Amino acid sequence: MTRAEFTKFVEDTLEDVIGVAEERSGRQLPREIAFQWLFSKDEPLRFGIVAAIVDRVYVDENAIYPCVDIGVGDLLEDGTPLIVASVAGYPPRPFGQNWTGKAGPFVRIIGGPFMAKASGTRTDGGRNTASGAFGYSIVDK
Repeated sequence: MTRAEFTKFVEDTLEDVIGVAEERSGRQLPREIAFQWLFSKDEPLRFGIVAAIVDRVYVDENAIYPCVDIGVGDLLEDGTPLIVASVAGYPPRPFGQNWTGKAGPFVRIIGGPFMAKASGTRTDGGRNTASGAFGYSIVDK
């Protein structure tokens, strides 16, 4: 898979995970998003999101990290959906099916903080900030 093809695949994946979050929460979400790698201390990205994902996951046409959890993890204070992702420790390999049977490396997730806020049960999203824990559910299992 070329870098351009993978870039389009990432764009489609972002739309897909937003759609999954809308379906699960019953809420319409804006398409202006933020992005953060799980466990990163960096501020969420608001621009260059697709490029940041491609740069981290795509090595070359025959080497792509094969397992990346990705999905709407939270809602920021301004209501912006925060997409989170985590690259598993497997070595890169050619583009193929992931362990869920879907094409490509992306395993769709829904963050506990997002679901808590979307349901109105907790405005803090239930994050355990002391431990850094972040709970999420895998959509495709």
